[in-house]
Amino acid sequence: MKKETFIDILLEVRELLRNQKEILNLNEFCSYTGYEKSYIYKLTSKRKIPHYKTPGGNSIFFRKSEIDEWLTAIKVKTLEEIKTEANNQKPKKI
Repeated sequence: MKKETFIDILLEVRELLRNQKEILNLNEFCSYTGYEKSYIYKLTSKRKIPHYKTPGGNSIFFRKSEIDEWLTAIKVKTLEEIKTEANNQKPKKI
């Protein structure tokens, strides 16, 4: 088993604290989702992702709950879910 260094522990604690925040800045958003800043700027400029701007418009922020909803908006069903739905449908009478 690998020994954790003090730095590793601090980084882990920082990540846990970041996950507790409801409002994320751009850097935190990128860290949370793994997306690049340039991609996020493209999504915000096309208004494809929920975001907020400061009154001067210099910074953007994101509500974590809205980002979670956005990330999980399009669910891809498993084959088992599709089969179950097909079995539950009643045949149409002609």
